[in-house]
Amino acid sequence: MALAPLVLMSALLHALWNALLKKASDIEAASGGILAISFLATAAICPFLPGRAFPSGTSLAWGLGAGAFEGLYFLALARALRTSPLGWSYTWMRGGSLLLVWPVSVLLLGESLRLSSALAVGTVGAGLAFMGLAPGRGAGRGSLAWAASVGAAIAGYTLCYKFSLARGAQAIPLYATSMAVSLPIQILARGFPRPDFVSSQRALVLGAGLLCTASFLLYLEALALGGAGLVATLRNTSVVFAVVFSRALGERPTFRQWAGACLVAAGAAGLAWP
Repeated sequence: MALAPLVLMSALLHALWNALLKKASDIEAASGGILAISFLATAAICPFLPGRAFPSGTSLAWGLGAGAFEGLYFLALARALRTSPLGWSYTWMRGGSLLLVWPVSVLLLGESLRLSSALAVGTVGAGLAFMGLAPGRGAGRGSLAWAASVGAAIAGYTLCYKFSLARGAQAIPLYATSMAVSLPIQILARGFPRPDFVSSQRALVLGAGLLCTASFLLYLEALALGGAGLVATLRNTSVVFAVVFSRALGERPTFRQWAGACLVAAGAAGLAWP
């Protein structure tokens, strides 16, 4: 499968499961359930895969590092979605990761820095700036800080995944290992979800968990095929999907937010252009 469609499908599914998480009555508990479903779904497949999951200790170490960042990601994501609207917070999460991943990818991973790529990344950055530093009325304290924290965690696990895949790790065992590390972090920080919550929200958590799994596995496959900077930037098209889904949640994105999301999409499309 070509790189661009792979990343775009991952972006769509990622925005969708984030929208389902935003809809949960207890976002922190739902994020733990989604993480558990994601771990169980991938761990069940691992015994049937041929070959070595991690050819070297280094590839495994990067996978464990990705899990640590994933644990921080899920913790910060729940708080970011609870304190601000989906469309605004999601855009800053993805944008923050881009600002960190792209320069590191060029400096350490040997990705080329063409003028057209630089202009495309600049367009994405302009779109993020156009979104504004505050989400407007009804937002909780520290909205930007939490969204930025999610962005930093995304940048961390993106680079760890890329380094692990570059050393021969298989995508599914890599993700299962990452979830095995991040799930205890979630449990230690939040505790186990209440039985009454699990009963009332099981369909939402199950659906979001499976979408989360599919999204990340497509993402890892794309990382194996292309550069981390390119994949991370192109995946930022998910901000457009997130703004659309925010309408379904009853949010009312402003003109600036729509314009910012469109600029991000335009920059991502420019980056993917051969």
